[in-house]
Amino acid sequence: MALFIISGPSQSGKTTLVNLLLKEKDVHRIITSTSRKPRPGEKNNKDFYFLNESDFKDTSKFVETAIVHGNHYGTLKKELKDKLKTNKKVLLNIDVQGAKNILENYKDLPKDTITIFLTTEKLSALIERIKLRNDPNFKERIETIKKELKYIPLFKYIINTSISLEESLEQIKAVVFDNKKKLKEVEEFTKNFDKEKFLNS
Repeated sequence: MALFIISGPSQSGKTTLVNLLLKEKDVHRIITSTSRKPRPGEKNNKDFYFLNESDFKDTSKFVETAIVHGNHYGTLKKELKDKLKTNKKVLLNIDVQGAKNILENYKDLPKDTITIFLTTEKLSALIERIKLRNDPNFKERIETIKKELKYIPLFKYIINTSISLEESLEQIKAVVFDNKKKLKEVEEFTKNFDKEKFLNS
């Protein structure tokens, strides 16, 4: 049993990399819950559990909950416990606020839980990715990214998603499958990541 909490700012590549990791043998994903409407192509019980706002009132059912851009998000306790019972490598793809909540408040996390933060080398690269989406919450998302960086110390590893998708995937696989040789690249990027430099880039 191993739990990997994977987080990062908007457009950092979380969903793409997690979906690619799920193609590996013995890797499962915890399905999180949201009150937002499904986006095109998204399916209930596969991409998210699409719930009503009222379902989030009973917080005892959740490991953590958060409101992001006006929508409720959360991780159901039953979902987490059921996935951990499988003795597979379990991925939790979650926004930074949710990761902070679960790490600080949930006492039953496995002791060997590993935290991974995904980000581009420069803030300008994230901004360009968000622009390409024509996101109506553009300014709000940029402010959220700046706030999220305060929680970098909660994460053991930082993965660079400015490199090729294939290389980013190899680096995150190095963490999940403990590839010591490749892991050195991740540790080097983590060690040298400078929050202030990132914000001014």
